[in-house]
Amino acid sequence: MIFKAKVSIYLAVCLFLIGSFLIVGNALAAEYDYDLAINHDDITFSEDILISGETVRIYAKVRNVGNLDITGYVSFFRGMELIGNSQAVSVLPGSNDDVFVDFVVPEDSFNVQAKIQGTDPADQNSANDESQTTLIYPDKDTDGDGTVDGLDNDDDNDGLTDSEEQSLGTDPLKADTDGDGYNDNVDVFPLDPNEWLDTDGDGQGDNADIDDDNDGWSDSQEQSRGTDPLRKDTDGDGVNDPQDYYPLDPSKSVKEEPRNIFQPPEPDPEPETDPEDLDQDNGDDDIDTLQDLQQQLDEISNSQETAKKIDEQPVEKFGDVVEMVSKKTGSFFSLNNLFMWMVIAIILVLAAIIFLIIKQKKSGAKPIDSMAKKKAQVARPAQALNLKKTKKSMPIQKVQRKLPPNVINLKDLNKKK
Repeated sequence: MIFKAKVSIYLAVCLFLIGSFLIVGNALAAEYDYDLAINHDDITFSEDILISGETVRIYAKVRNVGNLDITGYVSFFRGMELIGNSQAVSVLPGSNDDVFVDFVVPEDSFNVQAKIQGTDPADQNSANDESQTTLIYPDKDTDGDGTVDGLDNDDDNDGLTDSEEQSLGTDPLKADTDGDGYNDNVDVFPLDPNEWLDTDGDGQGDNADIDDDNDGWSDSQEQSRGTDPLRKDTDGDGVNDPQDYYPLDPSKSVKEEPRNIFQPPEPDPEPETDPEDLDQDNGDDDIDTLQDLQQQLDEISNSQETAKKIDEQPVEKFGDVVEMVSKKTGSFFSLNNLFMWMVIAIILVLAAIIFLIIKQKKSGAKPIDSMAKKKAQVARPAQALNLKKTKKSMPIQKVQRKLPPNVINLKDLNKKK
């Protein structure tokens, strides 16, 4: 009896277990044979931080929750705009398939929607065929340095922090707020598109300032003189251009007076010797000085011996004498001997005077001859009177001229006839 009771209990338990498995199996079985599903958690991005303007990849996980194999494709949308191309899927029951497309993150907020379409066989449950992400607000990296603006203290990377730009009134998202081509950190007038530089720091921009370096010369005057209108001291000699007589010559700045060529230049002042330096001289300097003196004495003695030799040599010609004497130091016939030239000049003057005296003497005889001629002319009239008297007393005689033998005298021919 006891054995039969145990067997009946065992059979009852087995039947209970078999019934339970049948109930659970029916409960676990899919409701549809063909059913692909996707939810918002199945849509992901390749980057955790989405920065506007960057390209990212959108992934979607498609699940087969049906009992049989099924194919189809997935399309991604931003609003009504299709993102990329639709991607095909082939999924086994209880399995999944991943698809993706590339996407450029926009500047404003957005969400992404994924839809399962074109299934084969037809999806029997369309309620789970599409899903979308929550609203996404992309970050910005205005300066493109890899750090989003939310973590970057200089969003436009112009050298000024966002807080400094706010205090200056400039745009923290624009490196050049006024658009004049100069970034805000170097633009002295970041809100004035017509000015960006103030060289002399007088508060007036160089474009409106007529004297950019504030040296006293206007920019036009500096241009006409060839100086730099942006530098007070163009040649860098420490004297500003208007006070510099030579603004382009760094070696001088004061006007130089013309030097008298007949006045010898003043000798350079001898450097003063510090008594301490004299005290610090050692015996070696004295030795060098003595050696120099000895060398000079030797040279003088050699020159004296040379002069003696020249004096002892026989002189044959006056030219040799001049040549030898001119070789001596301090000779009278040296070209730089002023006294020699004075003597020569005196000799030439005396010679000229003697020449003029001799010439005058020669020309002095002519007046004596002229006086004699005058006396002769005085005597001639008396002689002429005597001749006239003699002519009257003397009989007039015909003078016959002798003709040449080849000339015929017609008077003689007439007489003969």
